[in-house]
Amino acid sequence: MSVELRPVRPADRQAMLEITAEVWDGHDYLPSVFDAWVADPGATFQAAEVEGEVAGFQRLRPLTAEVIYYEGLRVGKRFRRQGLARRMLTAAVTQARGMGFKRMRLTSANPDAIRLFISAGFELELGTEIGFATAVEGDEPPSLGRPEDAERLFRAVSVDPAFAAYKGLVVDGETVRELDGIELARQAGLGQVRTGAGGRVVAIVRPWAGDATLWMGFLAGSGAALRDLLLALRSEADLMGRTRVGVFLPDGHPSRGDLEETGYDFEAEPDRMGYYSLRLQN
Repeated sequence: MSVELRPVRPADRQAMLEITAEVWDGHDYLPSVFDAWVADPGATFQAAEVEGEVAGFQRLRPLTAEVIYYEGLRVGKRFRRQGLARRMLTAAVTQARGMGFKRMRLTSANPDAIRLFISAGFELELGTEIGFATAVEGDEPPSLGRPEDAERLFRAVSVDPAFAAYKGLVVDGETVRELDGIELARQAGLGQVRTGAGGRVVAIVRPWAGDATLWMGFLAGSGAALRDLLLALRSEADLMGRTRVGVFLPDGHPSRGDLEETGYDFEAEPDRMGYYSLRLQN
């Protein structure tokens, strides 16, 4: 087939809605971010046209000067199993390499997509299971981490066993970044760092727009202080009008028991998320 990749236009919204209608039983996030993605000059949001018909979408978004993130790969039902997704991915990798990026990262829980990514050379960096706890009324929300405290907080976090379990990354269902003092300060500046017990426990959260879950993509600490923070996050979710807290927990994380003790369930909705990367430059 003849495929043309071009920038997505606002007029492509209807095609996007048709393509995503059956994704995740109609709960695809792409419709909620479509307008923002179209308007974002810092990323490359592309439509794939086959004989003039919009057949798919993909997006490249720089994370740092060296790392670019790949997301939003969608192919219309009529065009699947014809190699279109592979051609789109290959073009994105070539483009990212030509732009000088050293690594491409992506996130997926879709088995078919994962097979495609692995066949294209992507390797699993981190696998996580997902746990949930319902929001509750009651206790005060946790303390906010401040950007000026980031270096001190990172010194404590970097020697915690949880840091090794996360392989030095902070994740959520949408992206993955190396965690260092600079990144922790950036997250704190966005209001996404929560602390307790004088900085001995740290969580990094992300309240996605339009989502009923307060997501946690990094958690470090132990003991009673950690359990207090986990309960406080459930209260914060309630204050935010959200119904639950979700946590992306890597295999071997030392605090799974603390999470279960404070109401986080990993069995009711068993699911996993994988974080993959591809080296672009030798």
